[in-house]
Amino acid sequence: MYGTITRSTVSPAQRQQLRDIERAMTEAGDYKQWRQLAREHDDISGAAIWRRIPESRRYDHLSVRRRLDRLQELRLAGNDRGLLFALNEGIHGNMAGMGNYDLYRRARCGTKHLITEYIDAICDALEHLAGDGGGDIPLAEKLDFYRRASHCYGRSALMLSGGGTLGYFHFGVLKALIEQQLCPVVISGASAGAFVAAVVGTRSDSEYLALFEDNTLARAMTDNPEGIKIGLGMDEEAYLPAVREAFARLIPDLTFLEAYRKTGRSINITISPAEPRQESRLLNHIASPNVTIRSAVMASAALPGVFPPVVLEATDDNGRKRPYLPQRRWIDGSFSQDLPAKRLARMYGVNHFIVSQVMPGLGRETTPRPGLYSILSDAWVAAAKQFVRGSLHTAQRYTRVGSRSGSVMNAVNGLIDQQFTGDINIIPPYGFGSLRKLLKILSQEEFVDLVRAGERGTWPKIPAIHTTTRIGRTLDDILHRYELEEAHWLNTAPKTERYRDKPAPRESRRTGSATLGSKAPRKRRKA
Repeated sequence: MYGTITRSTVSPAQRQQLRDIERAMTEAGDYKQWRQLAREHDDISGAAIWRRIPESRRYDHLSVRRRLDRLQELRLAGNDRGLLFALNEGIHGNMAGMGNYDLYRRARCGTKHLITEYIDAICDALEHLAGDGGGDIPLAEKLDFYRRASHCYGRSALMLSGGGTLGYFHFGVLKALIEQQLCPVVISGASAGAFVAAVVGTRSDSEYLALFEDNTLARAMTDNPEGIKIGLGMDEEAYLPAVREAFARLIPDLTFLEAYRKTGRSINITISPAEPRQESRLLNHIASPNVTIRSAVMASAALPGVFPPVVLEATDDNGRKRPYLPQRRWIDGSFSQDLPAKRLARMYGVNHFIVSQVMPGLGRETTPRPGLYSILSDAWVAAAKQFVRGSLHTAQRYTRVGSRSGSVMNAVNGLIDQQFTGDINIIPPYGFGSLRKLLKILSQEEFVDLVRAGERGTWPKIPAIHTTTRIGRTLDDILHRYELEEAHWLNTAPKTERYRDKPAPRESRRTGSATLGSKAPRKRRKA
């Protein structure tokens, strides 16, 4: 019915305009300016028209249209029981293919209007039933629905990769997400990503954003009063206390559980075993509540040959610091699980992953129609991985391997088996030449440039993140406001900063039943 609009249909003059706008977008000062430029780009490229046309072979627009019409009819009719039934059948992350990421590549400002209208209708219906709507529906039935819907729909996590001082890129990613109130509660980090996760995981939103005022964070990250030198063969006695002191400037002396109770963020730090035949671990407030975050970061950042292996530290039942698993030493978390997607899925019900990948070459976006170069490159990488894996297996099986060599072989084997991308990937613009900064004390200017690169790398992903996570965020908001007294991690989570400004629960005068937010049910107290 409608012709496909492609960039080839624009005139040479318009193509030059698009190039000028794209150049301006890479230099935008903030997201508001970037968004305005993105609108201009969509208007000229034809993407704005593409968004208004519901048809696309990448999703079933007719099914989405029928479901949207049904929700709107039920709302107009005031049929809350029918609305609850329709929501029970229709809350799925990839319903009719609308979660296909290719639908978020064509336009800079978002996807099809039909998709956003449908998601708006679902969220509006969820809030309606949780509030004054659904007065004839028992509270227990509502609670059961929201729990099931949240469990089935899942939630998002942000995973921060390792990458030495290139990991400062993550600071900008988090700044952009927090400013738009899109930062997931679940955050994982490995190596440099662990350090950034610890900084944000021990601070509220306002405390984190305050770090960027007057270059506070830049000064703290680039001043080096301890005289630390990053390089191969560092001396354990000379440098480990200095590194610990440097970490203490930005990471409060908290355990994982204490940080979670303070901020409501669930930070997860990955560590790898220094000895062979040991398993890697994911540290968080659930699995290791009393482990100190500083020691976890020290372990996750212990790159072999640069920093020595680390013994974890935890508080005992009297609150004193003690070695945790004193016979075990740990190294860089990137070697075993740079992006611990499977463990996060099992522990938190995460099924949507936002990845900030700072290592060049590891986070290449997939393309709907890959060219010959991409196909050959992927085939070469797969063959190289298989060759290295086979060589390591042969060496370990038929030769005598020392404990240190065995650990290195296990680490390399684990590294090549990893997946380094997620559903939405935030990738820096720099190339392989940036690797020379991997083990370098940066200047303030270099640090600020990396943070700004993180912000600018995140802005193009914000429309997709906002749309694909909105239903999950709405469900989590409602469950937080219900304040359920259960052991599940989400139901007992403290209110993060964005929830603290919500009005207190009140009683509905009309029905005498509880409502959420200005419409929130009162917390049931045990007798």
